[in-house]
Amino acid sequence: MPIHAQIQFDTKALLEDYSRELFEANATGFMSPLVIVSNVGANDAFYNAAYVPRENRLYVDVSLRGMIAFVLEDERSFDALLPLEEKPNPHPPFSEEWFRVVQLNYFKLQLRGAAEVGEVETRVRTATVFGGLGSGFTVPKNYIQENVPGIDSSTLARLPAQLALTDGTNQDIVVAAVPQVTIGSYYSTEMLIRYIPPVVFDVNVGKFSFFGVALKHAFTNWLHDAPVNAAVQIGYQHSTITNEVGFTRAKLEAATDLFAVNLHASKRWDWIEPYMGISFETLNSSGSYTFTLPMHIKEEIGYDIDPQTVPVTLSDQALKLTLGVTAHIGPVQVFMGTGIAKHLIFSGGFAWRWDGPSY
Repeated sequence: MPIHAQIQFDTKALLEDYSRELFEANATGFMSPLVIVSNVGANDAFYNAAYVPRENRLYVDVSLRGMIAFVLEDERSFDALLPLEEKPNPHPPFSEEWFRVVQLNYFKLQLRGAAEVGEVETRVRTATVFGGLGSGFTVPKNYIQENVPGIDSSTLARLPAQLALTDGTNQDIVVAAVPQVTIGSYYSTEMLIRYIPPVVFDVNVGKFSFFGVALKHAFTNWLHDAPVNAAVQIGYQHSTITNEVGFTRAKLEAATDLFAVNLHASKRWDWIEPYMGISFETLNSSGSYTFTLPMHIKEEIGYDIDPQTVPVTLSDQALKLTLGVTAHIGPVQVFMGTGIAKHLIFSGGFAWRWDGPSY
């Protein structure tokens, strides 16, 4: 069967296959800021003081902590790439799968030819999930019509004029909040647990849930008359995001593991207690990105493609400085702080402590 006849016969399959490659090549650039900013914000505010009682004592702190993480300017756009590499074809000759790869590679051949003569851009600046309007890649219909004999106008009409990329949400901040329970203490060590079920803090972020646990040890309790309280804390947090973006309702599902090690110190004068700390955080995420065509393209070509799903994996790490202050009012603590790293994070909240017996 002639290649051009197969393209004419199965244009929908061609658009599905090439769209999948296009979004797979650019999914991480588009969606990674959402995963990173949401998680670095939610991972903040693990502590608001370094003090842990020297003696073993039963107590419980119940707190509510809110965080605001700011989106960086370079997280609002990225360079999208047009896939041009030929795809291997391991399928049996003349099978349906074989024909799909043949027509996909033939289409890429035309794109490479058009790129060589300047008829199509292979790299465009476009929006991330936090940016504004998305860009796209022009389908070089005039080049194909003039340089590929046998491709008729009806076949070209079934291809869109542009392979559009998804619009962003035009967003500058991400917010989160979490209840946290701290239980102490045993040999100057306390444990905290935080959990939030799937909730929508922000319609642009989607459903966000996380669970975290950490151990904090006040090592200055082993020193004689230390000038400040200081502690080391090791924390782990697992989060999930389910999100739909833009007019295409492009869908992201991601699960993220975040580890943090921090060293922090505080000093209390009467009712006021400034604190500061430095943290190293590492993030690893895996998930999927599902998309279909925007409505205006469906109307242009007269059909839709099946939803296409591509994998998304990413990792990130950061060194963060935290500065804050806690006010003690009886059993209540009110605190606010700022995390300074690649992202700026504001946090605050209040805690209530129940003090039990020593043991």
